[in-house]
Amino acid sequence: MRHSSPLLLVIAIAIAGALASGGAATAAPTDKSAAICKALEDREAPAADRPTPAQIRSLKDCDSEALYYGEKGPPDFTRARLCAFQDDDGSAAGVFSGPTILMQLYANGLGGVKRDLDLATAYACAIDGAPAEIEYRVQHLQALKTKTEPKRFDYCDDITSGLAGGFCAARDATIANKARSAQTAALEARIPAAAKPAWAALRKASAGFVDAHGGEVDESGTARAQMVIDEEEATRNAFTAQVAGLLDRRWPVSVTAADFDAADQALNAAYEKAMAHLASKDNVTTVKPDDSRRAQRAWIVYRDAFMAFAPLAVPDTAAKAVAARLTQERTKALADLAE
Repeated sequence: MRHSSPLLLVIAIAIAGALASGGAATAAPTDKSAAICKALEDREAPAADRPTPAQIRSLKDCDSEALYYGEKGPPDFTRARLCAFQDDDGSAAGVFSGPTILMQLYANGLGGVKRDLDLATAYACAIDGAPAEIEYRVQHLQALKTKTEPKRFDYCDDITSGLAGGFCAARDATIANKARSAQTAALEARIPAAAKPAWAALRKASAGFVDAHGGEVDESGTARAQMVIDEEEATRNAFTAQVAGLLDRRWPVSVTAADFDAADQALNAAYEKAMAHLASKDNVTTVKPDDSRRAQRAWIVYRDAFMAFAPLAVPDTAAKAVAARLTQERTKALADLAE
């Protein structure tokens, strides 16, 4: 897959874990889907749908996944089709290439091709996966011959394994990041010039906390990649919402000393409880004290950066009011970790 390196790392860890635990990255389909696949094994795309020699020369380093899902710009289904045929030789890495993109194009009749559910099914048969996934996907495509669905058919419709869930979560995160980047740019345009250096520091601190907080997710089982990615995405979305709330003046602008002290004491108690639990024999997760300690340090940097930024962005906001709000949110996360 063509994603940022942190996502690639998470997926790679998930694959290694699945193989080490005896789970295979590939598996044979069931008898029913195997019979369908056997009947369609000679099905091929029309020559007119394939790229010409001139088009092939223009497709160097193309990314069929990004083109299909519009990860770097508007979706371009036609170019995604041409690029996917280049990937169809099996040389492209990642599940969202070659057969997967062609399966989706023919299933949905996109990219200048006629909808062909049998051809889409033939491509589905070429995609490795858990037996149940192959079975559901093949039968899903065949069922579309007699029924319609309100949404486009997608590879992720029929996943059953944690490994595939990780691939789909990474794909969704890439798409979500595009929308979030636009939202962040709109927020940044509202930030006063005097606050821009503090804003840059805050964004760096936020990214550091997202990365460290990912280590507080239990990575047991093959769904580990999906769980980490989902939590990291939730943290990124929370940050965007926090900044929007601040700029929209929906945050309290002041806090009493007693309220601030109470929030700080609650945080310390939750942190100590979480650390004690993670160090105990009752902790059956992969999260260890060092993981939470690292995340807490990153969170403190993030909190302090937000405290420095907020009064510059919204001058009547007290830094301690910001600290109290962020502290309450972190306290809840630590309480969940201890449980």
